[in-house]
Amino acid sequence: MGNIQFRMAAKTDVGLERANNEDNFQASANLEETPMKWVNNQQYSLGRKGALLVVADGMGGMNAGEVASEIAINTVRECFSPDKITDEVVKTRFTIEKFMKGVIVEADKRIKEFAKDNPESRGMGTTIVIAWLFDGNLYVSWCGDSRAYIFNPNTGLFQISKDHSYVQQLVDAGKISKEDAFDFPDSNIITRSLSDATAKANPDCLLMPQKLCNNDIILLCSDGLNGMIRDEEIENVIVANQGNMTECVDALIKAALDAAGADNCTVALCQILSGGAESDIKRIPQYSRNGADLKGNDDTNNVRKPRHWVRIISLISLIIILAASALWFFRDGLVSFQNQKNEKTDTSVVPIATDSIGEKSTEEADAGSEVDEKDDKATSLVDSGNKESSKSQKEKIQLKSGKDASGTPKKDKVSAQSHTDSSRQEGIKISEGIFITPVEDNQSVNSKKEDESKEVDQERGNVKTQSSIRASKENKRKGSKK
Repeated sequence: MGNIQFRMAAKTDVGLERANNEDNFQASANLEETPMKWVNNQQYSLGRKGALLVVADGMGGMNAGEVASEIAINTVRECFSPDKITDEVVKTRFTIEKFMKGVIVEADKRIKEFAKDNPESRGMGTTIVIAWLFDGNLYVSWCGDSRAYIFNPNTGLFQISKDHSYVQQLVDAGKISKEDAFDFPDSNIITRSLSDATAKANPDCLLMPQKLCNNDIILLCSDGLNGMIRDEEIENVIVANQGNMTECVDALIKAALDAAGADNCTVALCQILSGGAESDIKRIPQYSRNGADLKGNDDTNNVRKPRHWVRIISLISLIIILAASALWFFRDGLVSFQNQKNEKTDTSVVPIATDSIGEKSTEEADAGSEVDEKDDKATSLVDSGNKESSKSQKEKIQLKSGKDASGTPKKDKVSAQSHTDSSRQEGIKISEGIFITPVEDNQSVNSKKEDESKEVDQERGNVKTQSSIRASKENKRKGSKK
């Protein structure tokens, strides 16, 4: 895109029925110059700070609508002075849009301050639409129902602003068509404006700036034009007069006056002659194509395409989660299987060195030490009998174990593996200190098993006798306490 060449024209007319003109406008071919100026149909090069078109449609009748529109235009002139358009303002499209909205909000503030100081003008207000040609793009901001259009031979005429009006809300809701909106009786009701006593000004901007394309004709107008003739008629007039912007402005105003001329009519045009981009249908806003916007100021150049990368990331995340879950369950199952395997291995070897009966008799003997002296005496009588019966057995065992008659073997707890290893060399040790030597034949083994069974039965009898005596003494003692 090279050096953009353009020409401009602007004009206002009071109309056929109004006594005064409440519309106002401003054009500037070069914002580096002050005061703002332009010459109709003269060719210009787009300067470093750009060019400007503004239209304001005052309202309030006897309450000085023309004053409100004049204040709005003066505010724009001041805010768009060369010293106010800084590098910070034009840094990005977002800073530009913020700046343009700020200008409209400032105009709203000044109008309200004037109405406060001049009670006779209370109730006045105005709409406004601003088009800034800058760095190969067109930035538009507006508040109210004053409109911005673009005509190009490749695309025809299409609206790039969106009315802040009751009728537009009905169109958006699908209750009426864009074509029906032209004849709708409440088309004069606007939902946003400057100097609205109930709210701060809320201007809009294009979702994305429009590229300046060769043969574009940018049109700003008050509703004295688009309220008198339809968009198709506006387009026909532009097509017939696109070779001269002064003639085109005059022809548009004449068409509005011929149709009815019931309102003030203001038109501002700017034609891109060269240095711009090529135009195509993709730049037309969706709401200009079918009369219904999809929630906001959209254009098809910037309709959000499906975010495939979001889907890809979501799919990858899902796969990772599933893989992690599968790994977790596999690890859990593996650990469980290993534990079961270990349990089977542990239970397959029964430690011979464990004698539950001997352990129970030891625990009960320890508990018996807490019984009173009478119980101890009774127990000792029984124990003395037991000692006599087991004396001969211990002597035999001590001889086999290789210990002297006075030695007492220790009670050792050993693991199944160490127990098995030691039993191969020294015999197998049980909880009562008895060691069994390796057998040479089945007969001797059977004999020893019978002896051990007798000893176990005898010890069980002794334990039962001791338990019975203790229980009897305990019951007597409880009875005596009662």
